[in-house]
Amino acid sequence: MNRYYLLLLHVLGLNMFGALGQSYESDILRYSMNNYAGSARYIAVGGAFSSVGSDMSNFAYNPAGIAMYRSSVAQFSFGVNTLSNQSSYLNNKEADFSLNASIPSLGLVFADKKAEKNALFRGTTIGFAFNRLGEYNSSEKISGLNTTPGSSITWNWANEMSEVYNGQFTNETSVEQVSFNTYNGFYGFLANYDSGVLDYTSPILDSINQTRFVEAKGGKDEMLIALGTNYLDKLFIGASIGVPLLNYSRESRFIEEDAATGDINTFFNDFELKEVYQTEGIGFNFKLGFLYKVNQWFRLGTGFQTPERINLTERYSSSLQSSLDFNNYTIESGEGVFQYRVRLPWRANVGASFFLNDKGFLSMDYEAIGYNAMHYTFENDFREISDEINANLKGKYKVGHNVRLGVEGVIKKFRVRAGYNYTGSPIRSEYQVVGFDFASHTLTGGFGILWQKIALDFAYQHRLVKQFEQAYSVSDIEVSGIERNTIQGLAVITISYKLR
Repeated sequence: MNRYYLLLLHVLGLNMFGALGQSYESDILRYSMNNYAGSARYIAVGGAFSSVGSDMSNFAYNPAGIAMYRSSVAQFSFGVNTLSNQSSYLNNKEADFSLNASIPSLGLVFADKKAEKNALFRGTTIGFAFNRLGEYNSSEKISGLNTTPGSSITWNWANEMSEVYNGQFTNETSVEQVSFNTYNGFYGFLANYDSGVLDYTSPILDSINQTRFVEAKGGKDEMLIALGTNYLDKLFIGASIGVPLLNYSRESRFIEEDAATGDINTFFNDFELKEVYQTEGIGFNFKLGFLYKVNQWFRLGTGFQTPERINLTERYSSSLQSSLDFNNYTIESGEGVFQYRVRLPWRANVGASFFLNDKGFLSMDYEAIGYNAMHYTFENDFREISDEINANLKGKYKVGHNVRLGVEGVIKKFRVRAGYNYTGSPIRSEYQVVGFDFASHTLTGGFGILWQKIALDFAYQHRLVKQFEQAYSVSDIEVSGIERNTIQGLAVITISYKLR
């Protein structure tokens, strides 16, 4: 079996007879949507920091903030993430919960204080930071009674066999140019050649109980090196080089059980499909930012990030156990490895902040994200397939619009903070499922205590997002989708120490 070829067909296998590249679409969108985590101060004001200035989490959005540091600082954050999924499938609701710890942000800044006051450019600051941009840990169960005739996932496999082999019977030893799941389904007698109709069919004709369990782990991190300076203590300029580190793994079990009356589903009893998927990669991006002090109480900021380019390596395997009246079968696909590149969206932001002397500030940010620039690159013989997926991405996704608001109040040594973050839908209106368009609302809050050399900050982020997922597709059949309400919580504590 050509595993390299089979792996690619795996990725397309559930989509060749539905929306092309559906699994690739969900993957690249996941990697493109940041959750604006970071230090406790940054989180507490909703990430509205483009024009505020000095925070290591801001290196990822407006690196000009590094030029506002007047002291060298070390910073460390620790976070606890919670995720609650409420999923509805076939009018049946299920709830799941997961909990994990993370390091949302850490870094070092070295500020040069030797510049003369009458110099045009006053001081140089360099910083190193590590930020958590995406959290992928989750757990989900869906289940329901599917009464739509011909909507079993096995019909997807039968259709693929028919498409690849043009309805002609194929000896078992030559079934190799299909996806892993279809290969398993063929050997598990769930995608069979029917000599009566001269085509491939499934034994599952009517009602079935369907259940899916998914456990996902991983995240997207970014290592940054930033450099900044300022002109006459009015214009602050910064740039950073980012190295995104991405890892994501998912293990799923999909089960179908006979629920039809009589013997409509012929010899079928049940099957369980297990899939294990893992991808990891490293990439590159560049950020440039400016921050301008109009006067003592008003600041403007802007930042731009080039599209991220990430090299990915994914591994995939699947196994199937089928129970039939005449026998039980266990089939394993082996592991496939596939390497490719992705281009994630460009980002641009502008912000304004109002400072009330030493009483705090109010800040506002707007960000545009080019989701329609998401792009895959497959090499050699698979370039035509990636071109088709990219055309689908460009047609389905648009420029996203995000708004962030934040406020901080100062009471002697204490800081009280609150924020709001709206992340707009990345999907064009004609492709949206009403009420489940991937837009999200995030409420944040926190407080801090500042001593002479140490700052201790706390924050909590509460994010609500509604998503829709088509678990699989079958030709000419309307398959029910998954409506998902997700609540993400993040509690963070940050300690900052002034080195000099």
